[in-house]
Amino acid sequence: MSARTATTSRALPRPQKSRLLGNDVWAVAAAIVVVTTGIWVRVGGFSQLIAGGNDTLLGLGRLAGMYAALAALGGLLLAARPRSIERKFGLDKMLGWHRVVGITTVFLVIFHALIDTIAWGIGAHMNPIAALIDLIRTQQWMIAALAALILFLAIGLSSWRRIRRRIAYETWYFVHLTAYLAVILAFGHQITLGTDVSGRTLALIWWIGLTVATFVWVLMARSGDFIRSLTRSRTMITRIRQEAPGVGSVEIGGPGLRHLRASAGQFFIIRVARRGLWWQPHPFSLSAAPTRDALRFTIKDLGDGSSDILRTAKGTRVLLEGPYGRFTVDEAEGARVVLFGGGVGIVPIRALLEDIEPHQQPVVVLRCKAQDELMHLAEIETLVASRKGTLHVLAGPREWFSAGDPFRPDVLSKAVPDIRERHSFVCGPASFEYAIEKSLRALKVPSKQVHRERFGV
Repeated sequence: MSARTATTSRALPRPQKSRLLGNDVWAVAAAIVVVTTGIWVRVGGFSQLIAGGNDTLLGLGRLAGMYAALAALGGLLLAARPRSIERKFGLDKMLGWHRVVGITTVFLVIFHALIDTIAWGIGAHMNPIAALIDLIRTQQWMIAALAALILFLAIGLSSWRRIRRRIAYETWYFVHLTAYLAVILAFGHQITLGTDVSGRTLALIWWIGLTVATFVWVLMARSGDFIRSLTRSRTMITRIRQEAPGVGSVEIGGPGLRHLRASAGQFFIIRVARRGLWWQPHPFSLSAAPTRDALRFTIKDLGDGSSDILRTAKGTRVLLEGPYGRFTVDEAEGARVVLFGGGVGIVPIRALLEDIEPHQQPVVVLRCKAQDELMHLAEIETLVASRKGTLHVLAGPREWFSAGDPFRPDVLSKAVPDIRERHSFVCGPASFEYAIEKSLRALKVPSKQVHRERFGV
């Protein structure tokens, strides 16, 4: 099969760059933290913190609760994928920040609940269990706060990698949707019981304004593409083809493609408008350069909705969100490149090749456990040859390779002698990316020349 190549006349226009400067986001985030902390100091939070005894415990609990609320709002905003921020930093980096902020939120919420319960017990001469029961019985919104705590714990546990690998994507997604409910329940508790807010006009205005602004921005960011795809940008499945056992390609076309800007290497979030699938968002990378005629996605049957997509009838409506990601050849700025693809990460590598020019002399390294897992190998071979590149295929168990590691620094430097001068694009499972990035660091490849697209963030 010959390689697809997006002709200039049919190629989609490339995404516009973000107008944000590098420090804009950090400046706004720092300003919000400073103003919030200043209000906390003004209403007596710092004085209580240094008062000693049980007051210090209460002050610690208040401080943890305040920063937990800020972190929760920040986490919702990052997960909403605001286009201007995503274009600047990339979605995988944003979701990495979201993970850090989410973990911070969970620990602060737990700390806040424990310290406040202990402090209440000390003041009422009760043990912590009796104090918790007394709080629930006597304080309004405490049941809601307890429900929020349980939801945050569930979200945190579902994100633990050992648990995440054992649950379906749909389950994980549904659990994370409850974060909105958790924030709302906790907010009711905050404005009615929080001594930093309750009865404090300035603090009340600040927190209501901050929360409303966050939810409005989240609503706009999350619903914009969805509404456009639903109302004016009609797209549908035009072709489904089996590529290998358990692997198929889905092509999406329709008049809605006229409104898109996209580049090879990016990914979309897809909702298939059929029973049982319409509510499930699935992220899939482009496996060919996007054109006005079609977007192609190559999907591995993992049993978490992907199998149903591969069995969907031609002509079924599809809703698109995106594109997302900065994993494009624009990052190389015309320099020579080396592309590393492992497992399902071979898919975006295949698409990237279409945008690479012959003078970039691509070196492509593909890794899989078995030869039949190599997706679009014939297309990749044709594209590499037409761009005067080199292809290395590493198929087989790890034990077949020298010292069990095919990506040792000495092995990479031998296969790609000028690797320090090239831009490296890395895409695949976490262990695959970690091994390559570790070797690239050992070879002193500048970090600005290493580009990655993380799966399962």
